[in-house]
Amino acid sequence: MSPPPYPDLLNFLLDAVCVVDEKGTFLSITGACEQIFGYKPEELIGRQMLDLVYPPDRKKTLGAVGRLMQGQLQYDFENRYMRKDGRIVYLMWSARWYKDKKIRVAVARDITDRKRTHGEQAAAQPGALSRWRLSGSPPCLTPPDSAPILLSRQDYIVLATLMSKRQAVSRQEIVEALGHDFENYDQRRLDTQMRRLRRKVENACGLRLPISTLRGVGYRFYEDVEVQD
Repeated sequence: MSPPPYPDLLNFLLDAVCVVDEKGTFLSITGACEQIFGYKPEELIGRQMLDLVYPPDRKKTLGAVGRLMQGQLQYDFENRYMRKDGRIVYLMWSARWYKDKKIRVAVARDITDRKRTHGEQAAAQPGALSRWRLSGSPPCLTPPDSAPILLSRQDYIVLATLMSKRQAVSRQEIVEALGHDFENYDQRRLDTQMRRLRRKVENACGLRLPISTLRGVGYRFYEDVEVQD
């Protein structure tokens, strides 16, 4: 196999592309390895990926790995890693398991600056860390005592609609808030979005999103929440 024509360009990637075996041992790392982890790629080859995970995040990381090994793609999974210099970094991952090759390929992006900015803003609000908090600029959901989770605009609209009331919110209200005609809207799309949103939150922080499904009615957000534009 011939080498890539422009190998030096890999050093300019914002992400680190990690390949590990089924036991989680680093096989190769390209891209922003040293910028993110503080290690040169050759220092990590042969090491266990989990050894670098910040200890409080290891349980949820193993849960994500388990889902991945069962064939479920992992998008936007967030956890914290320990750099070589001892600093903690927040990473966002997308990963896939290649069963035939017995390797996992994961792409990591450093989101530390965004996380810390939102975390400091949340900490400045009395009692904010003990309850859910939804912010619109940029769209993010901060679970109790956890780092903010970045949201798509669509996810933000769904949550903002649910959190606007203490009682149940109908499916029609949510669909119309999204800018669609309820009569012509495929209800399965809404169900799929709610499942994906629940999974995203659980993957990111290990907490269950407090939304109950009310059959034949809609949904209800049932915990204390603060909403900011």
